[in-house]
Amino acid sequence: MSENSLNENDMIARYVYEVTKRVPQNMRKEIKLELETLIEDMREEEDCTVEQVLEKLGNPADFAKKYRDDSSYVIGPDYYDNYTWIVKIGLFAIGISAIVSGIVHGLAGAKEFKDFMQGFMEEGIISIVSGGCTMVGVVTIIFAVLEHKKVKVDIKPDTKWSPSALPAIPDKKSLISRTDSVINIVFIIVFTGVLVFVPEVFGVFEKTDDGIKSISCIFNLKEWNRIVPFVVFIFAVCIFDEIIKLIYGQYCKVVMYSSIICNAISLVSAFILLKYMNIWNTQFRDEVLSQMGRTEFSKGDILFYWGSDTFSNMIVSLIAIICCIEVAVTVYKTYKYGKH
Repeated sequence: MSENSLNENDMIARYVYEVTKRVPQNMRKEIKLELETLIEDMREEEDCTVEQVLEKLGNPADFAKKYRDDSSYVIGPDYYDNYTWIVKIGLFAIGISAIVSGIVHGLAGAKEFKDFMQGFMEEGIISIVSGGCTMVGVVTIIFAVLEHKKVKVDIKPDTKWSPSALPAIPDKKSLISRTDSVINIVFIIVFTGVLVFVPEVFGVFEKTDDGIKSISCIFNLKEWNRIVPFVVFIFAVCIFDEIIKLIYGQYCKVVMYSSIICNAISLVSAFILLKYMNIWNTQFRDEVLSQMGRTEFSKGDILFYWGSDTFSNMIVSLIAIICCIEVAVTVYKTYKYGKH
């Protein structure tokens, strides 16, 4: 096979990729076959080169619109599949956190099964309704912003499209695992839901004749209503970063900038939360010592530093290390394998 043939095949593959990535997932395989057939037929019937055929077909972004209804959308076809998919994942994760919340509240002070079911249903329904509405709202806002950004970026009236300008199909090493992004989103939503609705689960419990009783929570529940919005904001930033990875599906400068900005915001927010917002229950250590019948922890125990600046500094340092590793890996993979 000649070098020219190889170049033409590569050009066809790039064009098809650029078109199909802009259409709904369930249509891509069919459109790929249809478009490949169309290009071959046009080349034979009109006796012209692949580049001339692609010039006649036009910009792949415009050609993809033939398979969609590109009316004015809050969330258009480019993002709708991912939007509905993430909403389903989010509702599933909210359901898990609601079940955990319902179980904890149902067990608290439940002497009989009917008491457990009453507490479980009441708290579970509240968690699903409020958590579900919040999650859908946050995800919708994120995707609406992305839709608006896409419209701004794609308008290039003065730029003439050319087949030779088609970007290369992404290197497999540059692709971001869809499964990893989904797992991260589910974990973030579940963890946030538990933090918001049942923060007391992070603490010490005791089983009594009246049911399971919370002895002490690690968080300052007296200030929790003031702290919760800040916690939700931090995790919303993390979800935004994962959504960007999920949508682009490969390491590129947009993903890299998103990682840098989101990790910076998360780190600064975590610093403020842990250092200045009284998130910790300062009595937790003493309450645990009382239950254990001890008077003090040794310096080797993490609770020895509880409530001190040293403890908060350790947590902030751990978060900083995680953020730096995340950014470093993203930057490295973007410049090593990614789309520039």
